Amino acid sequence: MIPYAGRALLSVAWPGFVTLDAPFYLLPIVWGAWNVVWVRRGANAPHACGATLGVALATGGNLLMASRGAWAPSLLVLFAFLPTVYALAWTFIVAPLNDALDGGA
Repeated sequence: MIPYAGRALLSVAWPGFVTLDAPFYLLPIVWGAWNVVWVRRGANAPHACGATLGVALATGGNLLMASRGAWAPSLLVLFAFLPTVYALAWTFIVAPLNDALDGGA
C-alpha cells in the first residue's frame, strides 16, 4: 500500500515526477517463500538471511528495470538500502516471530 500511496503523493507534489512500475505486490510472496526456506534450513544468522534477500531483490529490481528500458543510475541505491533494511527487519521482526511461533518444535 505504501509504495502506491507514496507514488501518488509524489506525482501530485512534483508533476514531473517519473514513477516506475515495479511489482511491489510480489514482495509478500518473496518474503514468505524466503522465510520458508530459512526456517527449513534451520539457519541461525537472521541478519545474513535478510541481507541476502535484500541483495537478491536489489539485483532483480535493477535487472527488471533494465529489461524494461526504465533503468536509472539512482536505482543503484537499492544495493545499499535493501540489504540494510531487510537485515534489520529480519533480525528484529521476522526471526523473533519465527522463534515465538515455533512452539518448541
